[in-house]
Amino acid sequence: MKDLYSFHATADDLFRYYEEVHQAYEKIFRRCGLDTIYVEAAGGTFTVSNTHEFQVEAEVGEDTIFVCAQCGHAENSEISEMKEGQMCKRCGGVIVKKKGIEVGNIFPLGTKYSHALDLTFINEKGEKEDVIMGSYGIGIGRTMGTVVEVHHDDKGIIWPKTISPYSVHLVLLDGNDEGIRAYAEDIYAKLIEENIEVLYDDRHDSTAGEKFADADLLGIPWRVVVSKRSVEKGGVEVKARTSAEARIMPAHGFVSILQ
Repeated sequence: MKDLYSFHATADDLFRYYEEVHQAYEKIFRRCGLDTIYVEAAGGTFTVSNTHEFQVEAEVGEDTIFVCAQCGHAENSEISEMKEGQMCKRCGGVIVKKKGIEVGNIFPLGTKYSHALDLTFINEKGEKEDVIMGSYGIGIGRTMGTVVEVHHDDKGIIWPKTISPYSVHLVLLDGNDEGIRAYAEDIYAKLIEENIEVLYDDRHDSTAGEKFADADLLGIPWRVVVSKRSVEKGGVEVKARTSAEARIMPAHGFVSILQ
């Protein structure tokens, strides 16, 4: 987990910051390629109100949530009186049922733990008060797994550019030809020089089909192939992971489309 805790003098300040974290987390998940649903969930004995979860709609999700199709208000089935097909009490919209994967959550802890630990401060009147706390977390492993669940095809992963482990999968074919290998290594050096993260597949014992299948499976945004064929045609073969088509581009000119 990526954990965060906040400490406040008043409940108003806690919930002001709570909303800031809500908005920040939604931005983080969007940058990870995930559309999240902000879901009201059970508070339990350690919170001052209901907690909130960030859920991603997915058929394999372990949670059932009810969402208003009009205003977007959502509740976890564990606490909800909402039913599929009913009208939303807030806006009159239709309630729909979804399956979701929880990737993050936020909790208004109140004074439960600060009181137990004697965590206090002196207020403006010189009186001692318990600190009011909030807790916030993003499941790193869950988020990565959910990205793969959402962004894939029958060939493998399709990493969003923002979180891909590499930007380019450089594939060398015909590596026994010293000239072709030198050509590929010059391109590799150029990518590194441009601060472009690159995975270089220069294996001797794999076929072109195996290398292409591995590239699709790993799902890096761009595949760049260096081969006798590509060099004879004027450069390298460039293909986006999201595209079925590849194109030949000059070795000195393709870097601009990767950035």
